[in-house]
Amino acid sequence: MSYFRSHVVNLHRESWAFSGGIDPAILAEIEESFKHGNFVACVLLCQLVVEHSLAHSFVLTEQEAIATKGFAKLIAAAAEHSVIDSDLADQLTSLRKMRNPYVHPKFGEGSGTYIRRVLDTKMDYNELPVADGIEAIRILGNFINQR
Repeated sequence: MSYFRSHVVNLHRESWAFSGGIDPAILAEIEESFKHGNFVACVLLCQLVVEHSLAHSFVLTEQEAIATKGFAKLIAAAAEHSVIDSDLADQLTSLRKMRNPYVHPKFGEGSGTYIRRVLDTKMDYNELPVADGIEAIRILGNFINQR
């Protein structure tokens, strides 16, 4: 997995600790998913780690309700409360929009559909999940490094 760690992102940092009730072993699961070509799983797992970790930032605070309002509102609140900077907020929004077509049943060429993403990116239908998996991992790495 040296290729993964040197060319995608090294998610294994000794000083990094998870928050949000997520087991750090999930990083190995993301890496294994990548290794076995399960790129959509990479997208979903990266989003899961980010959302749970961000939500944990608001648990037991006056803004605790933010933790359960959805990923879009969580990203906005995290940027508003300086938990993340605006550049990372943009990246996390990109991750959210990347993830949505995989989990929400929308059809046709409309906004938020997989076909729309294929058309907008000008990628082959089968290449998009690979690019998405790599980009999701890169965004997760940026999230980890900023935190």
